[in-house]
Amino acid sequence: MRRLIGTFSLVVVLVGVLAGPASAARQGRTVVARINGGGTAVMQDGGIAQGITHWGAGVTLYSDGSASGHIDCVDQRGGNFPGNIFGEVTSWSGNLDGGPITLNVAGTFVGAGGHPEDTSFRVTIQEFGGAGVGRWTLEVEVLPGVFALFCIELVTSGQIVLRAA
Repeated sequence: MRRLIGTFSLVVVLVGVLAGPASAARQGRTVVARINGGGTAVMQDGGIAQGITHWGAGVTLYSDGSASGHIDCVDQRGGNFPGNIFGEVTSWSGNLDGGPITLNVAGTFVGAGGHPEDTSFRVTIQEFGGAGVGRWTLEVEVLPGVFALFCIELVTSGQIVLRAA
């Protein structure tokens, strides 16, 4: 099952990464950076969720603040909110010179009950890097325009990388 989830996440990420730049050129915007990564992470104190996450991201950032690509976070059983939150990145904000970068996502949450729920969420990457360095937060929209901190993640394997265009 883990291999199936991992393979599915990789395929979705690759489709988003490869399709985004071609449509951007047609719309007169330029690619400014790409965020890629995947692996495992552990949720830190401070968020409402605790446990281990398998995650993947393939995102293209554009000059007009829009973005394309996909993010997938699978919270493992044994945590207090097991499930899968995933979606398409629609826009971004932040500092490409090392500051935090926030990705806005239109997505879906599938909890332990197995019923998909549409949701909006945002991922803010505080630190790019590998195990023990890469970290981000995930906030879920609970009311229109109101976000609640769901989890604070620290990369334990793999990496999250920012590459300027």
